[in-house]
Formats: sequence, structure tokens, C-alpha cells
Amino acid sequence: MIKGRFDDENLKWIPVLIIVVFLFPFLLKSATFSYKYYLYILNIAGIYIILTVGLDILSGFTGLMSLGHAAFLAIGAYTSAILVDQVGLPFELSLIITPIIVGLFGFVIGFPALRIEGMYLGLTTMGFGFIVKRLIIAFREWTGGSGGLHVSKATFFGITINNDWDNYFMIYTFAILAIIIARRIVKSKLGRAFMAIRDSEQAAQASGINLAKYKMMSFFISGMFAGFAGVLFAHTSHFISTDHFDILLSILFIVMVLVGGVGSIYGAVLGTLFIVLMENMFIPLFEDGMSQFVHLEAGDFQVFIFGLIMLIFIIFQPLGLYGMWLKTRIYWKIFPFNPRKRFT
Repeated sequence: MIKGRFDDENLKWIPVLIIVVFLFPFLLKSATFSYKYYLYILNIAGIYIILTVGLDILSGFTGLMSLGHAAFLAIGAYTSAILVDQVGLPFELSLIITPIIVGLFGFVIGFPALRIEGMYLGLTTMGFGFIVKRLIIAFREWTGGSGGLHVSKATFFGITINNDWDNYFMIYTFAILAIIIARRIVKSKLGRAFMAIRDSEQAAQASGINLAKYKMMSFFISGMFAGFAGVLFAHTSHFISTDHFDILLSILFIVMVLVGGVGSIYGAVLGTLFIVLMENMFIPLFEDGMSQFVHLEAGDFQVFIFGLIMLIFIIFQPLGLYGMWLKTRIYWKIFPFNPRKRFT
């Protein structure tokens, strides 16, 4: 059977893109003296990519709202910091244990999803975020409370990750693996069950899909991705506190998925890169230029810009950045009237 023009995407460019990702730090180092700052921003983007890919499985493919993924990130960060620095477990073991622990938290939080949905589920997960923040402060003997916690450098199979340069290659190796795993999940029977629940719970149940089982699995998988990101966040930042994991960060994750394209793994990647670069590079420059005309605090200005971005994408481009790319690719594939077949 001959494959149609629009049946699937061409993945031949993926190996080239991976090579570009690993060569980019060398190009950045030769192009600017302040490459260390940009490397740190890209490292944070890579960590967030792992989390938003998992969030997209939950919200984009299963249709379950979550405003508590900053809390999952916090649990992963603090758990890894405690296991490595206080319990004495190797960093490699923490990479395995911590995501499972966070996934179990996600499994527990998934129970409300069996009876509520939509914004009510979002409010429930948001409440979970507040609870986690209070627990971090309450268990100050291990977490340092509101004063924060210093975290050691990661040591991966005897190699100490000393700086952002080393962190970059470790983080993006795991980010690429996370994207591959997420794509395998959504293309599998499990992913088809998630999408069936998203499209119609009644139809999915009539087809024999166990709603409770797959909803809980979706929360568990998404929690594992967030937990893995939390491990990398803690050992990349070297200092964590409750200020890093507020409700605005959870909303920011939703914005990343929305801007990139809900229900698309590559969309979550594009949306995360777009928002992180906007937040740390373009908005500060624009903010400095507009400060003489608009008298807003830095945080207020940032919220205004992100709100405007969400409004623009919801109205004019609901499919997100990846949807824009797909429409452009299809347009040029058939323009004008599929020129490749015009003379056959």
C-alpha cells in the first residue's frame, strides 16, 4: 500500500536536528562572550521540555486539566536533593527512584479525575500545589523550609557535572529520550486509549476502555516526566526554594503546551522553547525599551505579555506553532496543485 501525502510526517530531518542540538553550544561559544548565560537559559528550557512533554500526554492527549505540575516539579527536586545529599544515594539511582515517587503522587492526584473534569479538576490540582508548598515549609528539617535548600552537583557514572556546559549535554540527552518515549507512548495502544478518552469518555467506555485505569496511568506517566525534570532542575540550579514552584509556573507550563500546540509532542517542545526564550531574552529587552512609556512592574509586564500571547494564539492560531508548521508544509506540498504530479 502506497503511503499518502498526509498520512504521517517525514522524520528524516530528526537525526540532523539532533546533531544541530549537540553542536549548538560550540556555535554559541564562538559567537558570543556571554554564552554561559544563554547556556543556562537553554538548560532550563530543556528541563521544562521534559515536563511539558509529560503534561501534553495528560492534558493534550487525555484531556485532563492540571494546574499542579509545578508541585510535581518541586516534589522531584526536593526528593532528589534529599536522597542524594542527605540519604547518600547515587545520582543515577535518584534518576530512577524520584520519577517513580512523583509518579505515585500523580497517581494519587488522579483519583479526583475519576469523578470531576475540566476547570474543577484544574482547581483540585492547583490546591495540591498549595499543599505541597506548605509541606515543604513544614518539613524544614529536610527541605530547609522557606529558606531554601542547597543541592550538590550531579555525578553521573563517576563524571561530575561541573558547569552549565556539561549540564547542557546531559539535559538534552535526556530531553531527546523523553521526546522519543513520549512519541512511542502516544503511538501505542496506551496513547490511543488516552485519545479516545479525550475525544469522548462515553464512546471510549462503550469501546471497552477502562476510564479509571487509563486516567490514573496518564497522571502517573505525566508525574514521572515531571519528577525526572525535577531531578535535573535541582542539580542544575544547585539551590531550590518554594519561590521556584508557585502557581504561576504551573500556568506557564499550560501556556507552553497551548502555544506549541495541544496534543502534539513536538508542539510542546516548540512552545517551551518559545516561552522560555521570550521570558528570559526578548521580554527583558522589550521591557527596557517600553519602560519610559508604560509604567508597570517587571512581573506585571511579563504577565501582560503572556496573557496577550495566549489571547493571540487562541483567536488566530488555536493549533499552535506546530500547527502553523504543518499547515505551511501542506500548503507548499500541494502548491500549485501539487506540481510534482502536474506533468505525470
